[in-house]
Amino acid sequence: MDEQKRPRAWVYARIPGDYDGTMNSYKVCSMQALHDGCDIVGGSIDERGGWLLRPGYRDMMQQIKGGKVDRVYICRMRQISGKERHLYSFFKRLMQRGIQVTATEYSLRDRVNMFRLARRVERYATRKGLQLPW
Repeated sequence: MDEQKRPRAWVYARIPGDYDGTMNSYKVCSMQALHDGCDIVGGSIDERGGWLLRPGYRDMMQQIKGGKVDRVYICRMRQISGKERHLYSFFKRLMQRGIQVTATEYSLRDRVNMFRLARRVERYATRKGLQLPW
């Protein structure tokens, strides 16, 4: 990436059943992205919990697939999913495109290491020669 070019960030927030909390989470992530020197190219929210009822998540993944995003900002992993297999899939897709993810509530690297998920993601990255997403 060109040194002069600012990273393009996508902000994603989801706290099922809590619109105010979701909007606050979105604001916090946006402020962090700006603080980190990113250009916010888009963002989305979801208010539902179900995996299939999340147009905001699907929109984010389409933008990532289209090569329009360099970083993703979330408050915590649970906003993506509480299921390890969904998180693994999410991290895998980010790594395939060289995208970094930042969680504003904690160090993602430290938090992921508390779960088996970290070893799965690290093995995948090593096997494919990819950079970790955090």
